[in-house]
Amino acid sequence: MNGWQRLARLRLQPERVQEIQHALIREGYLQGEANGQWDARTHDAMLRYQTDHGFPATGLPEAKSLMKLGLGSHPLPPELDHGPAGNPSPGAAQGGFTVTPPAPPVSQATPPS
Repeated sequence: MNGWQRLARLRLQPERVQEIQHALIREGYLQGEANGQWDARTHDAMLRYQTDHGFPATGLPEAKSLMKLGLGSHPLPPELDHGPAGNPSPGAAQGGFTVTPPAPPVSQATPPS
């Protein structure tokens, strides 16, 4: 089964395709409007995105690509995130999360009586 046949079996709703297209536009891989159709320009944009991030290049909305775009049901696990061109992405060492140091404790001293 080729990629286009697999895409036809996915039966993506136009709203979901637009969501993916908006993410590809945000990441700089797709130019123009999000039209809700998985057309050749969307396929090519996804193919470039997958190639640049070390995923299997299918041009289809695969799970890892969608998770990396922030569109999956959960974030991409750090062990699967190869970042741009196969390099660990920022924050991967922290499990994909930004670590904020705790605030210093507030003094609870009682005033002298």
